[in-house]
Amino acid sequence: MIITTSMKTLKLVTISLVFVIGMGLSANAQVETGEDIVDSAQQFGQIHYFHTLLQDTGLDEKLREDGPYTVLAPTTQAFQELPEDVMEELLEDADKMRELLLAHVFEGTVRAEEFAGMDNITSVDGTEFVVSHTEQGISVDGAMLVAANIIATNGVIHAIEEVLLP
Repeated sequence: MIITTSMKTLKLVTISLVFVIGMGLSANAQVETGEDIVDSAQQFGQIHYFHTLLQDTGLDEKLREDGPYTVLAPTTQAFQELPEDVMEELLEDADKMRELLLAHVFEGTVRAEEFAGMDNITSVDGTEFVVSHTEQGISVDGAMLVAANIIATNGVIHAIEEVLLP
């Protein structure tokens, strides 16, 4: 049991380092969680609110399916930076919140290094976002990837610094 706990702690420390180091890692750097997207998202404090919203809207069930999916998960801070009236409206209307979250989910697995060959990406709800490449890194509709290539059993998660507003 001590070994299991130690391995889980090591896994969480490794995952946390991905967030601390962010895009400073090479494009090929990745963390494989061995769990689905929902359980993988739960392990990251920086996207904990996104994980909670997935559960609140029932999207967690979809993201436990085979996929594969690419998820651009806004950080908790990104949600805190939304205008108060926008956030209140989303929290009062579960359907709008679900639509917003679906705009962050994409069919297939797109790793950070694969964004280099893309000009845009279309979410599962049909929203198209512009992909940009700058000296600072990769952005989707202006939201910079702050952590990349968190590999789940049914896809990949990238943390982004802003909420995508379709």
